[in-house]
Amino acid sequence: MRYELLGPLRLVDEETHTVNAPKVETLLAALLIRANQPVSTDELIDELWGSEPPRRARAALHVYISHLRKNFVQPAVDGATIRTHAQGYLLEVEKSSVDVFLLRTLHAEGRAAPETDPERALGVFAAAAGLFRGPVLTGINNGLIVGAFARWAEEVRLECLEAVARCSLRLGRHRELIGELSAWVEEYPLNENLREHLMLALYRSGRRAEALEVFQSARQALREELGLDPRRTMRRLQFAILEADTDYAIAG
Repeated sequence: MRYELLGPLRLVDEETHTVNAPKVETLLAALLIRANQPVSTDELIDELWGSEPPRRARAALHVYISHLRKNFVQPAVDGATIRTHAQGYLLEVEKSSVDVFLLRTLHAEGRAAPETDPERALGVFAAAAGLFRGPVLTGINNGLIVGAFARWAEEVRLECLEAVARCSLRLGRHRELIGELSAWVEEYPLNENLREHLMLALYRSGRRAEALEVFQSARQALREELGLDPRRTMRRLQFAILEADTDYAIAG
């Protein structure tokens, strides 16, 4: 069994499975986020019900744990098990069966890749970004555990996308990058790193007017949403494009 959190929660073996009971789904997500670590009963109750738990919350939690053990976490089937712990519960699972562990490994490898090897960094960061299937744990109520995890995962994804763009430009793959970068800018309209990368990719592809349009679009979005002008590096890039600066037309 493979457990995937980088999108809607799903379990994959020969088939793809989802958890239809919202409380059980939230509980499984919280235990998987903290896989191989104990999660206290109080934390799980807070994750499931927030500040207003029912009077018999502990009994209800026990029922949900039993449901998980019976239907989704079975040692004989997938090697995973939910153990009762002094503090609460612990989901014991092989790291290779949870996509988040692979994301952490790839993210660390990409960060450790030497500056002189953009090809290697590009491959690792692209593989990490490719693990995401959509909004992280979409449809699950954002308690403290799920909410913090979703924010962290989104930050990692954005860092990976920026690294893919940066490494692709260093390798001279600006034309191939434009389509993906345009989609990423649409998804993150206030991200100036992605905007600058798109401007540079367009300029190097001979699409100077479109590169300048990206700057104007960025200025409008930043002013409307944040009341700010584009940062200095973006303004400098705009000026270089206006002046047809040949230094910016060279990969590296």
